[in-house]
Parts: sequence; C-alpha cells; structure tokens
Amino acid sequence: MLDTPEAPDGATRGRSLGQDAEVERTAGPSPLPRWRRALLAVASLPLELRLVLFLATVLHGVGLSWGMPWSDAWDNDGVAPRDIIPGLVATFSPGDYYTYPPLQLAIVGVLTLPVTILAVVNAGTTSVPAVIEEILHPPYMTALTMTARIVTLLMSIGIVAVLALIAGDLASRERRRPVMTFAGLFATLNWAFSYYAHTSNLDVPYLFWACLAVLWLERAILRHEPRRLRTFAVFAAMAVGTKDQAYAMFLLGAPAALVAWTALDPWPRSSANRGRVLKEVVLAVVIGAVLLALIDGAIFNPSGFRARVAFLTGPASKDFEILSRDTYGRLLAFADSFLYFRRHYPPPLAVFVAIGLASGIAQARRRGRAALAAALVPIAVAVSFSICFNVAALRAEERFTLPQMLMAAVFAGFGLDALWSLPAAARWPARAGCAALLLLALVECIRVDATLLAEPRYETEAFLAANARPADTIETHGLNVYLPRFPAGPRVVRVGKTDPKRRGIIPGVEEVKAPLVDIEERRPRYIVVSDCYVWRFLERNDMESHTGRVVPSTQRADNADADATTFFRGLFHGELPYRLVHEARIRSFERSWMHSSLGCPMFTFERTTAP
Repeated sequence: MLDTPEAPDGATRGRSLGQDAEVERTAGPSPLPRWRRALLAVASLPLELRLVLFLATVLHGVGLSWGMPWSDAWDNDGVAPRDIIPGLVATFSPGDYYTYPPLQLAIVGVLTLPVTILAVVNAGTTSVPAVIEEILHPPYMTALTMTARIVTLLMSIGIVAVLALIAGDLASRERRRPVMTFAGLFATLNWAFSYYAHTSNLDVPYLFWACLAVLWLERAILRHEPRRLRTFAVFAAMAVGTKDQAYAMFLLGAPAALVAWTALDPWPRSSANRGRVLKEVVLAVVIGAVLLALIDGAIFNPSGFRARVAFLTGPASKDFEILSRDTYGRLLAFADSFLYFRRHYPPPLAVFVAIGLASGIAQARRRGRAALAAALVPIAVAVSFSICFNVAALRAEERFTLPQMLMAAVFAGFGLDALWSLPAAARWPARAGCAALLLLALVECIRVDATLLAEPRYETEAFLAANARPADTIETHGLNVYLPRFPAGPRVVRVGKTDPKRRGIIPGVEEVKAPLVDIEERRPRYIVVSDCYVWRFLERNDMESHTGRVVPSTQRADNADADATTFFRGLFHGELPYRLVHEARIRSFERSWMHSSLGCPMFTFERTTAP
C-alpha cells in the first residue's frame, strides 16, 4: 500500500493518506464512510509507525486530567472551559470580538452542546446570568475542559501521522518506511509539543490544519496535481481560522514553494500545463480568502473583525515583545526562531536535522525535479513563519517556534535513517548513539507528564483541606490559572486592583477590590500565592534591557506597581505578621517548566498574630 510506483521524473503517482489515488481516480469515490476510510488509512501505515502513534498517545495522554475537576483550568491561554460559548458569541456580535478566531471554539462547542443544554435545563431558565451560575460548577466545566483537551490530543496524534506522511512522500521507495517512522518519532519526542498536546491552547489545533495544508501543497507539486491546491487552501484557511498566526506559515511559504516548483520543474512551465497551474493557484487564493472570511467572522461582523485585528497588531503583540524594535532585535528574532531548538529537544539532536536536510534533499534530487521542489516546501513554510511572525512580533517562545520544530521533524527522519542504516562497521555504534540521544528526548517528555501528575497545587490543596477551619479566611491573588482548588468551608477571598466583574468567576471565591497593602484591615489567616504569579512583583535583576533584548512592557509595569511590590516583598521578607507555613514544590525531580503555569511552587503564609 505504501510503496508506490514512481513517474519518469521521479514524482510519486499518488496516494492519499495511505490509499491509492490512482485507483480512486479510475474506480470512482469509495462507497465506505469517511470514518471507515480514515481507520483503513491508519491500518495501512507501517507497524512501526503505528507503534510511534501509540507512544504519542501515551505521552500526550498521561496527565490529561491536570487540575480536574474544577470550574476552570490551569492551562495558561487555554480556551476551555470559559471561552467556548462567550468566544463564539463575541465573534459574531456586531462590533465585538474575541481574541482568537472561532473554528476550534465551534468544534468544541458542537461536541459539548449536550453539556450546555443540560446546564440550561438544570438552571430552569434561559436567563444568561442563571445559566452562567449553573454552568460554572465543576461537573459542567470539567466536561468542557476534558472534551477540548481530548480533541487537542487527537489532533496532536494527527500531526505526528501527517508529518510522517510528508517525510514518506519525499523519501525514495526503499527508504520510505523507516523515514516515515523516524520523522513521526522525532515529532513525538518534542517536549514542548507534548505539553501543548495536553491543553486546550490553540497551538496544536492550528498546527494540525497547517500540517495538512503542507501535505497537500507538497503533494500538489510532487504529483503534478495542481488541483490539490484547492484542498491546501481549505486547510490553510482552517489553520488561520483556528489561530491567526498560522498565516505566517503560508504568506511567504506557499508563494516561495510555487516559485521554486516553477523554477526547478519544467512541468508547470510547459504550454500544456501553465494555464492549468495558474487557474488552480487563482482558485486556491479565492477559496482560501472566502472560507477564511466566513470562518473568521469578517463577513458577518466586519467592525468586530477590524477591532480584533487592531488588538492583535497592537497591545496583544507589542505589550509582550521580548526583542527590540531595531535591526539587531529582528535578526535575533530570526535566529532565535531556530536556536530555540534547545527548548524543544536536547541540543545534540540537531545533528539529525542537519544530516537529514542533506540526505532528504539528495534523495529528492535523485527522484526528479518535482520531488526536489516538494522537498523545499517544509523549509519554505518554516522560514516564512520565522519572518512573518517571529520577526514581525519580536517573540520566539516555545509555542511560537513549534512550526519550525515540527517541520524540522520531517528532515530529522532522513537524518536518523541515514545514521541507522550506515554500513555494518559503523552501524551499531551509530544506532547506539541515536538511541541514547532519543532516550534523552524521551526523558524530557516523561518529565512533562511527571510534572503534570506531581503538580504542587495538589499538595497545597491537601494542606489547606487538613488545616483550614470553617471559621478561617484564605486570601489569594492572581488569575485563575495560578490558583489551587480551595476546600469547602473556609471563606476564600481573592483581592486585587481589577474590577471584580472582569475577573473569572470561581464558585465559592469572594472577589474583593482593595489595595493589597491594607492587609491589616482584612487579616486573613492564610495567604496563598503561586510563584508563577508573584515573581513579577519581587526584586528582579533581569528587568533591564540588553542589546537586542527587552523586558516586555507588561512585566515592567508589574514590577513598578508600588502597591503589589510593597505587599509581596513585605510578605516574603517577613515584614508582615505572616510566616511561610507551607511551601509546595516538586522535590523528587527537576520539574518541567512551560507557559508560566506548569509545576509552579505554591506558598502558603499563616498569620502570626491572633486575628
């Protein structure tokens, strides 16, 4: 099923996710339902690749219930459970907008519609305040969160499979199976990818659609089937309709790939094909633009769409820039977008990518000009994202370098295969070295899962449940993603400067707007704070900008907040009538740190004078 004949120019004569496209064209559409065809396509994959997909399922599934059950979730910037329905409503309400496009919200919203209907029924009314009060309880919210995370998990497995297919398309017939397997394995062992596969963040969902778009673009070139550009446009639009930054993968990447195809391969330049290719390119642009306008709400809510674009190009990006807005800062952004390999894999694994680039392009070149042009597609997409997002937004954190690292997995498959299949004299030492390096990456992925399972907040929750009395008051600070789940009984108060109406409501938590330094007026027995929240208000020696690098304006503003810095510094320095009575942190192993909410130490202070 996987070993396909090659055309005279080396272009593979077509398969679609493990099925023979040539047979499909002659026999007509398959009578089988799509879901059965999808299962058959998975069953047709090599056994070793299916084992890799199983490994991905385990690594991405362990710890999936992190922080559940609760009325909110701990995944920073996740869309579930709070933003599903409100985000959809805002997207299509004239003049209003939600931070992200609505596609993933719609998918999860449809899947969790029975939960929403049940909440309305149990509320006994369609009044929005009453329904919100009901649906905020943990059983509903947990169902929403877990549904969103399971969808992300499935999409992460899909990404691994699609990257393997891209690599297999580019490999020679005799090396296809091992290249596919190694590419999928390398993608699976990306520990940043593994973390986001556990969350409701939009990074994995948009990359799922984007990788499908890359596959169809690559096959349109490799198989001389420009009609596939239409499907490419659909998937690309769905990627951007999931998270806007997906545009950066294709804005330069798709044109560059098509230009390379035209320059390297005489087929699209021939008089017989030139018009056909041009027609399909124009159709793809139209299809993508119209579909994106529909998904993104630009047609139904143009004023809201404009407001969202202004937000994304304004405070959503500028307030979090970590690199300077000059030539040096932009060069650093481009370099960091690839040097951040070290935040996804142990640095020595870069040798697989380097060898794989040479090996993969060499194999493609031997197969023909179409294959060579197709091999440039993942490279064009990765570079495009670096230029159009990392350089433009001046950011290069883990989630903003996932596209480059996933595209790198395609070529790492070639590198691993080249080392694994060395001549007999060097084969076993090379295999031992490969296995040792891959084991290092596996350990880091396991560390992510272990951190999810050993989350320090669980320890804080147990301490409060055992020690806090019903008459006690527990004071806490920060956004929902930084908080533990509090026991029933004691009065829990969240104090801050923001309007309580603008906070994420938590059942059982009283919202108070007051200066933090007025602690003697409140006199709670316990104060509970997360290190991932409080660090910004403590003394910092890294708040000064350096050449090319800057401290985000939001962090500078927090560090200059006189009320918060006075309060938290006094609390941690023992200048207030409170002592640190419990510190929850992972001690048995070095924790994995991701997106400012995973594995953060938790501090519980107890009042030292009688209230």
